[in-house]
Amino acid sequence: MTAQDPAVYPVDDSRRKSALVSRITVPALLGAMIGFLAWPHAIWLTPLTLLLLPILNKRSWLVPFSLMLGYHLATTYGLIKGTSVFFLHAGLFLGIGFWSLSSLAFALPYLAYPYIALYFRGSGFGAVVATIITSAVSTILPPLGIIGWTSPWLGVLPFGWSGVLVLIGAIYAVGRWGGDGVAWCCILLFWATFSGISWAATTVPVLKPLFANGTGQAPSGWIGIDTHLGHLRSNLSYVDASMEMAPMVLADLHAGDKVVLLPETVAGLWLPGTRAIWRPVIRWTAQHPGQTVLLGAAVPFAGRSCRRQEPLAGCKPHGRAYLDALVKIQSGHQTILPDHIPVPFSMWHPWHARGSFRMDPFSGNPETTKIDHKKVGYLICYEQLLMWPALDLYPHGIQVLLAPANDWWARGTDIPAIQRASAKAWAAFFGVPVLFAVNQ
Repeated sequence: MTAQDPAVYPVDDSRRKSALVSRITVPALLGAMIGFLAWPHAIWLTPLTLLLLPILNKRSWLVPFSLMLGYHLATTYGLIKGTSVFFLHAGLFLGIGFWSLSSLAFALPYLAYPYIALYFRGSGFGAVVATIITSAVSTILPPLGIIGWTSPWLGVLPFGWSGVLVLIGAIYAVGRWGGDGVAWCCILLFWATFSGISWAATTVPVLKPLFANGTGQAPSGWIGIDTHLGHLRSNLSYVDASMEMAPMVLADLHAGDKVVLLPETVAGLWLPGTRAIWRPVIRWTAQHPGQTVLLGAAVPFAGRSCRRQEPLAGCKPHGRAYLDALVKIQSGHQTILPDHIPVPFSMWHPWHARGSFRMDPFSGNPETTKIDHKKVGYLICYEQLLMWPALDLYPHGIQVLLAPANDWWARGTDIPAIQRASAKAWAAFFGVPVLFAVNQ
């Protein structure tokens, strides 16, 4: 080396790389911890992720994405076992694929969080707008809204619009005044407030009536029947199930029950043979118009004539596509109550039309019906996990929420408990009781 040559020293950037890794992994672990603790027994913790977004956004542009990726990985890990049970031949790898790819999809919108907040100069208003937009794209609005379950917003629903406004105000305060100390104080105050309310609602007698909606009893004479039929693998097994259930339902009607709800799809294909098994029930309701049976079935779907809640005669089966529906048996008539969003891949698979269930997230027909002089809303199985179909019920002023499900494939996972917690949160938000009927 000559005197003119500049000195060259090796640069060790391992410390910089380590700091970058920690800025990404720590938020992911934090999000995972919140998701794991929140679902399904403490969902009031879920808004903490939304409160953390404005704080951690200052550390790195990848942090909001990392935080929400960790959160959704922790809340949806039941997909691994559930998918491997449903798709026997695909094994564990398909479950891991669904779990990881869906969590990644839910987190991707948060890559835009820093840019949205920056557009509004990172103020409190910017934090609110960025949070609402990214979370709405992630788990509320289609297309991701048709798979976006365990939304962080579900945690404030039991507290009504006041809970939503408190959360928005807290996000604004964190984004506006910043400072980790102030931010953490806001988070702790928010958590203490809602966990305290939740504790008081379950332990202080005078407060219980204020929070009874969504967890209280259904109207007198309304019952939901849970079954343990497991996986009904063939048409014959559905026939056997109907032959077992129909006399039970008829006995309930004889006992004076007004409304009987059965789980999703337990009757199988709603064809002339199936209807013949349920004919005694149909005849009974014709003679007793004040009593109603709601039966989960797969209804052959011919076209747009079946989009509205019309008598079953309006649907001409052609053996290709189906409606995931409740069949309402009332006054001797059968009416189809179709869902809007069946489970993607397992029930809705447009790449293979035969046997696929109809997907119609933008249907103009609300999932409501009239029963026992009450306006009733229903969310069938998978819809109970989502924001979009439930929001569609809000303007219609329902008085009771029906929540039938078929969870045989998810036994041994936390998915049924998450589904139940989500349905209760929506019922509390609507201020109505919820009636469950689940097959396991």
